[in-house]
Amino acid sequence: MNKNINVLAFGSIADIIGKKSFIMEEIDSTERLQQTLEDKYPSLTTVQYAIAVNEEIIQTPVLLENNSTVAILPPFSGG
Repeated sequence: MNKNINVLAFGSIADIIGKKSFIMEEIDSTERLQQTLEDKYPSLTTVQYAIAVNEEIIQTPVLLENNSTVAILPPFSGG
């Protein structure tokens, strides 16, 4: 069964990727998603970003379910 992952990109990440939302297929983990995106968009390797799965920021790779939503978030600036 195909796994479709909904990907949302914000700020400078969306600028690098060229779109704010898209679907990726055959991605089973955040680690694979990250590697696939960095292979396709090498500029991502020079930017720090956070990953959120279903609205929760993760610190370690997680397995993804079909129709999971993954947000790629640029660094936050506080003040």
